[in-house]
Amino acid sequence: MKEPSQITAELDEMHAEARAAFERRDLARYREVFAPQLKYQQADGRVIDRQRLMRDVGAQFRRLSWSRSSFVREHIEIGEDHATEVLNQTASGGVTVFFILHRTWHITRRGRYIWGKEAGRWRIEEVQVLEERVSPGRFHVGFRAPLDA
Repeated sequence: MKEPSQITAELDEMHAEARAAFERRDLARYREVFAPQLKYQQADGRVIDRQRLMRDVGAQFRRLSWSRSSFVREHIEIGEDHATEVLNQTASGGVTVFFILHRTWHITRRGRYIWGKEAGRWRIEEVQVLEERVSPGRFHVGFRAPLDA
């Protein structure tokens, strides 16, 4: 078995890949981070599959003009070809209309992510959103979106 620090670094690479794909709105690349048999439990307890998650993400891609996200790993457990981590994530997204009207949202989420390694590639097999808060959104008028967006 690999050293825990090496597995953690591999998972960090996968997180970076997912973040970059999301920010580029590359749905095909983003989908590859998730296992085909994904079980995603939303904050309300409803469980969706990868196909439904990708439909939801695709709708977000069509609405958002930009997005940013980051995470802090709270905990990780590593086993043979599996890892479970608890993350605290923050994300912001915004939309611009008519070049001058901007709306931004901020999301904070705490979740449990179970990764499996298949054919040499880590993929998320299960997600459980433990907590989630979404700001109601702020409006800004001007030629540029606010810097703190």
